[in-house]
Formats: sequence, structure tokens, C-alpha cells
Amino acid sequence: MRMWITAFLILFLLAGSVLIGRAEAREQENWKEYMEALCEERHICPELVEAIIERESSWDPGAVNGDCVGLMQISRFSQRSRMQKLGVTDLKDPYENILVGVDLLEELYQQYEDNAAVLMYYNAGYSDRYGLGAYLWDEMSDYAQEVLARAAELERVHGK
Repeated sequence: MRMWITAFLILFLLAGSVLIGRAEAREQENWKEYMEALCEERHICPELVEAIIERESSWDPGAVNGDCVGLMQISRFSQRSRMQKLGVTDLKDPYENILVGVDLLEELYQQYEDNAAVLMYYNAGYSDRYGLGAYLWDEMSDYAQEVLARAAELERVHGK
């Protein structure tokens, strides 16, 4: 009898985890659809944004690293005025986080145009080692290289 109860509990837990996994996958697909629509409006490659999200948070909307929060690891402090402009109050909300991140990328593309420069600023600001300062010395950070490579891979997967 005890063995049957144990087996039932294990099956129950496995079934629950499968259902949770499916629900999370549906949520992530909803986020991707939102991201793609937003990127299309702003003429930004959605695969680039997807690669940033993978690199920054592995699709964890609750990710926190210092003052950086959410899917795209948006800085609560340096992006405060952007958040206010967009009406964003919760960076752990995937939709609000993506909105701020894509808006920032749009602004960076208007300033720098080059993918590497945009990514290096996005990741490290004006840093001479990893950010725009390094880019101006014709260097490309590992971050920028990894995100660009992953974005290219995602474009191939999506048939682009």
C-alpha cells in the first residue's frame, strides 16, 4: 500500500511539473509575440532582442542583478525617466520590461546605428573596457559577440 501511495505521489508531482512547464512555455510565447510586434513597430530585429533576453536573464522575469531587473535586465536607476515616460512601474512584469528595453534599443540605434556599438553601450554604458569606449577603439566585447552570434542563429532558425 505504501509503495502505491509513493508511486501515486511521484506521478502526481511529475504531471504537475509538466503542466507548469507547459504554462510557462505558453507565457514565454506570449512574451515573444509581444516582443516581435514591438520590434516590428520600431524596426528592431526581434532575434536580437530575444538573444539579449537569453543572455541577460534566461527568460526569467524575476531576475535581479544589482539594480538591473527582469528579462532584459533594465536598470531601475538609469532608466527611471524612460520608465516614467512609458508609464512603466514594474520591471518584473515581462511586458513592461520588454517595452523599456526595446525603447532603449531604439534610442541607441538612432545614436549609434551599429549593432556592436548598441550592444556594448546597452551592456556597459561608456566603459572603456566593455562599453562604448572599447568600441571606439575598434574592440568588440564578448557580450556583443555572443549576442550577435545568437541573434544570427535565431534568424536562421526563424528562416530569415
